[in-house]
Amino acid sequence: MRRALTLVLAVMVAGMVGGLVGAMVLNLSAQGEGAPAGSQTFITFSAMISLLALPTAAIIGVPAHVMLMRMGRTRRAPYVLAGILTGLLLGVSFSGFQPDGWIAILVGMCAGAGGGLGFWLIARPDRLAKG
Repeated sequence: MRRALTLVLAVMVAGMVGGLVGAMVLNLSAQGEGAPAGSQTFITFSAMISLLALPTAAIIGVPAHVMLMRMGRTRRAPYVLAGILTGLLLGVSFSGFQPDGWIAILVGMCAGAGGGLGFWLIARPDRLAKG
């Protein structure tokens, strides 16, 4: 029961951290294009990305966690890499292969890296594997 609650918390944190990191990247790219960027924009970006990151962490992140555990890959790097790859897939799907679609890919990869790290920090599979 405790392990299941930890996994649920890890998914929630991964979605929130992914949303925050993605919002930071998106906010910075919006500022670079001359768009008004402030706290309201950041909150909006964070909410939008978190709404996508949370189900992604549950649907893709949990099976990836199970697979990594079975493979014995319990360190931080494989979880961050899995998040980056997931973010890359989502970023490519949302980019629409447009000339400025690189922003969606960059946001997805950064959000995935943040989400993967957040998941690993809560789940700590390296400690579970040792004892």
